[in-house]
Amino acid sequence: MRTTRPCQPQVWPVTTKTGSALSYTRLLRENRTYRFVWLSQVVSNAGDWFNTIAVLGLTLALTGSGLALGIVTICQMLPPFLMTPLAGVVAERYDRKRVMITADILRAGVALGFLLVETADDVWMLYLFMALLSGLQPFFDVTRTAALPSIARGKALLAANALSSTTWAAMLTIGSAVGGLVADHLGRSAAFQLNAFSFLVSAVFVARIAIPAASGAGQPARFLSDFIEGMKYIGRDRPTRVYLPGKATWGLAGGGAVLLYAVFGGQVYRAGDTGIAILYTARGIGTLLGAVLIKFFDTIRLGKLRTGILIGLIGYGAFFILFSQAPSIWLAAVCIILAAAGSMVMWVYSSLGLQLVVDEDYRGRVFAADHGLFTLAFSISTLGTGLLLDALAARLVAFMAGAAGILIVVAWYLFARRIPLDGIHTGQDGGHGEDGHGDSGQER
Repeated sequence: MRTTRPCQPQVWPVTTKTGSALSYTRLLRENRTYRFVWLSQVVSNAGDWFNTIAVLGLTLALTGSGLALGIVTICQMLPPFLMTPLAGVVAERYDRKRVMITADILRAGVALGFLLVETADDVWMLYLFMALLSGLQPFFDVTRTAALPSIARGKALLAANALSSTTWAAMLTIGSAVGGLVADHLGRSAAFQLNAFSFLVSAVFVARIAIPAASGAGQPARFLSDFIEGMKYIGRDRPTRVYLPGKATWGLAGGGAVLLYAVFGGQVYRAGDTGIAILYTARGIGTLLGAVLIKFFDTIRLGKLRTGILIGLIGYGAFFILFSQAPSIWLAAVCIILAAAGSMVMWVYSSLGLQLVVDEDYRGRVFAADHGLFTLAFSISTLGTGLLLDALAARLVAFMAGAAGILIVVAWYLFARRIPLDGIHTGQDGGHGEDGHGDSGQER
């Protein structure tokens, strides 16, 4: 009889002998747990972008309204905000592997619901299925992110975060490009079916590993009191408050970008679903470029992470302003590439900063708050952009979004730089300092 080795939780060492950044290939080759978590992300993200291109194209085809695009995006972003408090507690109190598999199976069923949307009278179903699909998302994403510091540590954690974001970018690039072609040539129904199938494949990958349990696993879940306790932790922990607003800071200005990509690609440049796919593909290429920049400037020093967030978001706003005035879709794509590189640096550094400073007992709830703040900010930006698109020219709206992004991140930095980060223990075993050695406790 064939025997298989048991799936034991695996934690990758802190650093290499040279202290340099771990290679992605080595991390994937030797850390079995992370490898399968990563593979689940690969297929799931690819399906997500097939679905996104098809949904945006279908919305434009049925309504031709910028406000309708805004509603779709709000249905994509607002439910996660409402569900993240619950997801954060679930990530800390229940078996993480089962939570992730259950979320994947439920999302596979919901994803097939888009096949029912055929006419303008069915748009309400498109809103409904988007809301249900996105509402399940934080249960998988928050659980995976909260588990990551238990799977990889020190600079391996930086490599794991960078690879996860790089994978999202790669699947954005591939999924958007192929998704646009599939929607144009095979029909949007094929894109919806492939998205559903991707969730099932993701569940199979997660089923093959053992994910380390949270420190509070098995304890009774008191959702309201646990949530309140988590918010009190955020209120008293100053370093957490440095990194927690990072993604929301970008979301307040960048949320409308998803609408603007669709409007510019489909209407301003009159290129249909393929035009939308070109601009989304450029976004993916830009985040890949951001991953390359992170490899050159890899660090786990908290102060440098804070500065990196500032530089990344200023770059995003500046290049988005240039995008707003681009005379052709290809020049617009170049601007999006450079803007997305900046936002990718922000995303990795803000996630890593939280993973380094947040106590394990609160990690699920803090990342739920991180996810929730981002989705709320993103939804506000999306709704505002949708309303503005029905009243103002798309180029003016895009210019305003870029300028707002610069002003918002400067305001964040003026607040964040007042919080000292020197000498803070990171909660990683040997995770303090650039080389990953030091105390594992948290003393603030």
